[in-house]
Amino acid sequence: MRGLERGEVSAESGRDGSPDPPTSSHPSDAARHLGQEDGGAGLGARVRRGLGLSLANTLLSRVGTFAMGIVLARLLAPDEFGVYAAALVVQHLLLAVNDLGAAAALVRQPGSGRSAVRPLLPTAWTLSVLWGLVGFLLCLLSAPLLAEALGSPEATGVIRLMSVNVVLDGFAAVPGALLTRELAQARRLVADVSGMALNLAVTGALAVLGAGAWSLAGGNIAGTALVVVLLVVLAGTRPRFGLHRAHAATITRCGAAMLGSSTVLVLAQATPQLVTGTLLGASALGLLYLASNVANWPAAIVTGTVERVALATFSRVRERGGDLSRAVSGVFGLVGVVVLPGGIGLAVLAEPLVLVLYGPDWSPAAMALSGLAVAAVARVVSELVFNLMVAAGALASSVGLQLAWLLALVPFSCVGAWWWGLTGVAWAQAFVAATVALPLQVWGAHRAGVRVRELARGVWPASVLGLVLLLALLALRLTGLTAVVELVVGVVLVGVIVVLGGLRQYRRCRGLLDEPAR
Repeated sequence: MRGLERGEVSAESGRDGSPDPPTSSHPSDAARHLGQEDGGAGLGARVRRGLGLSLANTLLSRVGTFAMGIVLARLLAPDEFGVYAAALVVQHLLLAVNDLGAAAALVRQPGSGRSAVRPLLPTAWTLSVLWGLVGFLLCLLSAPLLAEALGSPEATGVIRLMSVNVVLDGFAAVPGALLTRELAQARRLVADVSGMALNLAVTGALAVLGAGAWSLAGGNIAGTALVVVLLVVLAGTRPRFGLHRAHAATITRCGAAMLGSSTVLVLAQATPQLVTGTLLGASALGLLYLASNVANWPAAIVTGTVERVALATFSRVRERGGDLSRAVSGVFGLVGVVVLPGGIGLAVLAEPLVLVLYGPDWSPAAMALSGLAVAAVARVVSELVFNLMVAAGALASSVGLQLAWLLALVPFSCVGAWWWGLTGVAWAQAFVAATVALPLQVWGAHRAGVRVRELARGVWPASVLGLVLLLALLALRLTGLTAVVELVVGVVLVGVIVVLGGLRQYRRCRGLLDEPAR
């Protein structure tokens, strides 16, 4: 449910005629209200708890899906993964803008406590659920055309089944946003882990029974349904419908800006699947799906952990009058020492990893994995910059960033597919990420008010550690050890680098977030 935390509202309340939320006009007063909201705890302590619980949530989810992925790779053929991947592409496109900005408007709304957003709730529920139903109907009607466009006509039925998640996501938007706004990651952990467990159980049972791609879709829907029910219960809210014109205007302005940025961002992320399915077929799409999942391991851990708290954190720093540049430097430094070594490790160790974990039938995915692992680093940066620009009220500028990335990605992906097949598609992502996407994200951070020099201070330790790890892993690959030994030694090296660098950057990040407002 990636659409839950995206959107924008004006930092100036009431200019559209809506009631002013109970906020303070002075940054120090806002900071005091924020401290009272959390029993006097500083922002650094609140973020620490949120990050810790969010990390536990993400790790539990990734370990479970990782184990199930290995099992399913032994039970399902690449073309069956390709059918499910086609349906997943469609679902991600719809979920990107599914709530019309309602959830992110709640997260971004100034003020302390739930009273600041309570007047918006009926309108937010109405718009998010209504748009979910519209997306569901559109998906039902257009499923044959979408499946054909993705090079997998047999995915029509799976796409229609997966469209149920679009409706469910409409009901998840408001309670999920309330938990995100309050950094209540303990309750979010209960909901997400419970849904993941049910997802894996249903998927595994259906796969053993021979349901093929339908097993992945059935498990996904079952898990999402449970998450929605638990979010509603744990957030202490229930659907309340109504439509206030001024509140609807606030939310739809968010949605209008968010619609462009989120759609372009998801299209950029979906381009490899779209090009592969159209030009190379379902089997190649299945190989790419597996490679993408593995390549996104460090990225998913980081974004799944940080994204749940990033928007709320950046928004609170601005609201209390803190130094946004230093706060962003701390967060980016912490993220960098995890995702960069992780991406380098996957890129260098792709061949032994695929052979050991998935078997020789999946070996064509290894070269694709190397390129996608490099590109995944840029996607993590992009997600963080997106949240930063939302918090800074500069979301409109993010549309240009993502559009430039997309415009470069499509032709390079097509050329890569025509000349080098699946490997060419994957490495096209890496090339565009390094030459186009990363420079654009630096500009976007600067546009959001972050000093580039401060940002560089945050990420240089990750760059040094990444270079050291790259040289060590390349030397390891030249030793001629067996694939199992290479993989084990390589994982240990990556783990040591991440732990040592992460602990240092974590302390720095917390200290920067706890700095008093100026």
